[in-house]
Amino acid sequence: MAVTIKDVSKDASVSIKTVSRVINNEANVAEVTKNKVLASVKKLGFKPNKSAQSLRSKKSYMLALLYDNPNKSYLADVQSGIFNACKNTGYNLVIQECNYKSSKLINDIIQFVKDFKIDGLVITPPLSDMQDFLSNLEANKIEYAVIAPRIMNPDSLYVSSNDYEAAYNLTSEIINHRHRDIGFIKGHPKHSASLLRFNGFLAALKKHGLEPNEQWIKQGNFSFESGFDAGVEIFESSKIPTAIFASNDSMAAGIMKSAQMKGMEVPNDLSLTGFDDSPIAQQIWPALTTIKQPVQQMAAHAARILIAKFDGLVEKTKSKEFKSELVVRESLRLL
Repeated sequence: MAVTIKDVSKDASVSIKTVSRVINNEANVAEVTKNKVLASVKKLGFKPNKSAQSLRSKKSYMLALLYDNPNKSYLADVQSGIFNACKNTGYNLVIQECNYKSSKLINDIIQFVKDFKIDGLVITPPLSDMQDFLSNLEANKIEYAVIAPRIMNPDSLYVSSNDYEAAYNLTSEIINHRHRDIGFIKGHPKHSASLLRFNGFLAALKKHGLEPNEQWIKQGNFSFESGFDAGVEIFESSKIPTAIFASNDSMAAGIMKSAQMKGMEVPNDLSLTGFDDSPIAQQIWPALTTIKQPVQQMAAHAARILIAKFDGLVEKTKSKEFKSELVVRESLRLL
């Protein structure tokens, strides 16, 4: 039999009205009483009726994920992280694809929030880097948390990762494997992470007394296809690098395909690294040396701090930088 609010009231020795006020996070409830009610809620496993709560609190218990990202693996990890946060708090998730280039973007999102009664948004790159867009959301009193923004505003909710440091460490690992001729495939030009990874790459080259070769630096957009095209261009050069650092695993997989079509083997003829440690990094052979990004944990934290803000739990609304991990696999060869 399902536990009711009456059961919580009896267990905590308070009125049903008091239980309701605690559950709905209303003011003027003594801290001792609040803790007693919450202890009974946890003890009995009481699950509040979100529909009823929604009517009383004017909250819909709906979050929305905004994205414009060609990398399906990244999006899947973000979704999974947010879902995990939502299922423990009674929130639901709506997923909304956007066109960051659209002149109607802000108006479309404002209308979307109204139509679906969205409580708050979790926003991914490149949208999280668009300051005018974020400022317009704030002007319209739309709550949001951003993932991997270019500017980490202390007054906003965000999660980030150490892209620059991670790219520096990965490039140093390539150099430590005695490679001196190293190519680089940039990520989406509108993603701040792309520039951070490229700058980390350049810094590591400089630290080791190496110069970048412009012939081996190509623009991608985080898709398999852009990696393939970049590989084709590089392999038409008069001299081919011994290693290529792709800004994500999907592009690295595309480069691997173009190398194979050229009759080259990874890692015997070309060492190859990616970034993110997405599933494809271990699904292809040889498995990719890469940077493991805690994307699911980042997305879950973004959702949790947004929900905590709705619930008035200020102490739980702290933004956070997540650390990445270097993962060395068979695609990187010692010269």
